[in-house]
Parts: sequence; C-alpha cells; structure tokens
Amino acid sequence: MDNKNLESLAEKISPTELKNKEFKKVMRGYCPEEVVSFLDQTAKAWIQVQKREKDLLQKIESLSAEISHWRQREAEIAKFKQDAIKEAEQIKEDGAKEAEKLLHQVEEKAQEIRGKTEEWLAEVINRVQETERQKTNFMTAFKSALDSHYELIKQDQQIAQPLTHELDAFLKSVMTGARTH
Repeated sequence: MDNKNLESLAEKISPTELKNKEFKKVMRGYCPEEVVSFLDQTAKAWIQVQKREKDLLQKIESLSAEISHWRQREAEIAKFKQDAIKEAEQIKEDGAKEAEKLLHQVEEKAQEIRGKTEEWLAEVINRVQETERQKTNFMTAFKSALDSHYELIKQDQQIAQPLTHELDAFLKSVMTGARTH
C-alpha cells in the first residue's frame, strides 16, 4: 500500500473504534471474550502502527523538505558555476584585450625608441664624418704648412751656406791679416 492508502485507512479506523467494535451475536458464533481480547490487542497494535506511520510520514516530509532544499542549493550552485564560467570568460577576454593593448603600446614605444635611436645614430655618424673631414682638412693644411716651412728652412740653409763660407773666409783673412801686422 502506498502512503495515501495508509493515511486513509488510518483515518477511517481509530484504535478506539477497534476496541469498542461490537458484533452481532449469532449462534455458533465466535467466543465474545476472544474477539474482545483480539480486538484489544489489534487496537494496541494499531496505535503503534499509527504512531509509526505518523513518525514515518513526518520523516518523509522532513526528508522531502531537505531534498528540496538541497535541490535548490544544487540549482544555486549550478547558477554560481555558470556565472563563474561567464565571469572567467569575461576576465579572459578582458585580459586578452588588455594584453593586445599593452603589446600595441610596447610596439609603438619600441618603434619610437628605434626611430629616435636611428636619428641619434645618423647624427653621430654625421658628426664623425664631419670630424673625419675636418681632420683630413687639418692634416692637409698641416702637411702643406710643414712642407712650406721645410722649403723655407731649406732655402735658408742654401742661403746661409754660402754666407757661412764667405764669413769663414773673411774671418780667416782678417785673422791672417791681423797676424801679419
């Protein structure tokens, strides 16, 4: 029997009705004392059955409520899980966008640094080339000045040599003439 049939049977017959039930007396019927004793025992057993049935129904209600509660919690957890998955996907998407943005900024900054470095390097190369050109001009001018001075010294030596010979000769003659006097 299912729970509803037990409830309806329990509602229809009470232990008091079982105890006080009277039967028609007929000849050759049952022994009234045995029937009364049996009905008394049945009423006592019926009280226990009703009590147990009531306890079991309360337990079923309590367990049903608990199952309902846990199903509700399960649904809440499933929703939390779904929300967490969505939030994780959003965080991942936002992170990817932020990473892409940062990468773009880094690439722009790298291009800017590279451009400035190339400009600086071009300027340094130009300065080095200008310095090399100035060095070459200086070396050419210095060599030319040295060559000119060398020529002048050479000319001075050529002019000074005959003068030196003449002066020597003059001094010798003056010295020889002074000795003779």
